[in-house]
Amino acid sequence: MVFELKFADIGEGVHEGEILKWHVKEGDIVQLEQLLVEIQTEKVNAEITSPVSGQVHKIHKREGEIINVGEILVSIDTDVGKKAPDSKPKPVQEKQVESEAEEIDDSPLFKASKPMKVVKRSREISKRQKGKVLAAPIVRRLAREAGVDLSDIPGTGPGGRITRKDLEAYMTSQAKKRQPRIAPKQYTTGGEEKLPLRGIRRTIASAMQRSKLTAAHFTLMDEVDMSAMDRLRKDLKPLAEKHGAKITYLPLLIKCLIPALKKFPYLNATIDDEKNEIVIKHYYNIGIAVDTEHGLMVPVIRNADQKSIWELATEIKELAEKARSGKLTLEDVTGGTFSLTSIGNIGGMMATPVIRWPEVGILGVMQRKLRPVVIEENGKPEIAIRPMMFLSLSCDHRLVDGAYAARFMKEIRRYIENPALISFEEDF
Repeated sequence: MVFELKFADIGEGVHEGEILKWHVKEGDIVQLEQLLVEIQTEKVNAEITSPVSGQVHKIHKREGEIINVGEILVSIDTDVGKKAPDSKPKPVQEKQVESEAEEIDDSPLFKASKPMKVVKRSREISKRQKGKVLAAPIVRRLAREAGVDLSDIPGTGPGGRITRKDLEAYMTSQAKKRQPRIAPKQYTTGGEEKLPLRGIRRTIASAMQRSKLTAAHFTLMDEVDMSAMDRLRKDLKPLAEKHGAKITYLPLLIKCLIPALKKFPYLNATIDDEKNEIVIKHYYNIGIAVDTEHGLMVPVIRNADQKSIWELATEIKELAEKARSGKLTLEDVTGGTFSLTSIGNIGGMMATPVIRWPEVGILGVMQRKLRPVVIEENGKPEIAIRPMMFLSLSCDHRLVDGAYAARFMKEIRRYIENPALISFEEDF
């Protein structure tokens, strides 16, 4: 019997995915729950395991191809590879056990029919073991992108598993070996380099194009005096250390953002184009754009209005670490109602952020910089040096008018320049 495994609907509007990596090939014998393939969807990476045991009959989609929900991924012949009822497992030779002990001695899934000799792990991997290495999917992905053969790396994790630190140490050592004693400057002129648009970069390209084609973008810019916010950060520093948190601008900006969104609900909404409805969200899930080596990821802080400044700071840090290590789940990146993107630590005066559709607004936070500004003291204007920051608010003009966006920006500014008001937002 040939079983056809189809790409299932994983929810949250995911309709297609890109085949990143096959872990089996046609003719291979596979076991129940064995990892078959990694698929990059618009939201997260999905690892597909086998629901049956048997032999891989046909792989229907190759690496780099797009598969839609409902299409066949792989066909598995479930009649092949079955053991006869009276068959007995082949005896394990002691020599074989010694060479493979690194891989199986810590595995709770490995069972032998008789006692076996367990040998101390060796950091050397025999040639016969190549292709059987143990490593987490993120480690395999990083190695593949770097062009590294994992079977060349000694694993120091449980059961000889190759950790991310093992991979990084190996790449560092190889780089040192290849480095010439005198490294002359090299310049490449002319020619072209063609790279496949794959993985996260293709996902980002698709999402950005859909947003620009769907939402009627416009961007409003303003500047804000960060003096009061800087004083607040300084005052909160000793308290943050007690909570094991680090207070950056982001959790404080979220605290300023929530009361403004409550007063201007059209910024915390979506448009249902099929039903021709405006859907106003009375919950506040704030997306935080994270710059990773693989591309921009936007994990979501759920129910941000119900969390303390310390909880926000901790969750921002944890989600950023998950994004950079490729461990974000579907839950982490879906359900956002409004987004923040910050490039202030890199630089840049202004920007026009692209809305994270189907949301209708995104706030860009630029670089904080000392600038001369005109202030009014006792009715007399004078020039002062203040820490200033530009904000860029992109909105979907189908729902948000310019005046509405300007009032929303003014409200955000009011809280940033007077953060003491945050605790009393219900009174204003």
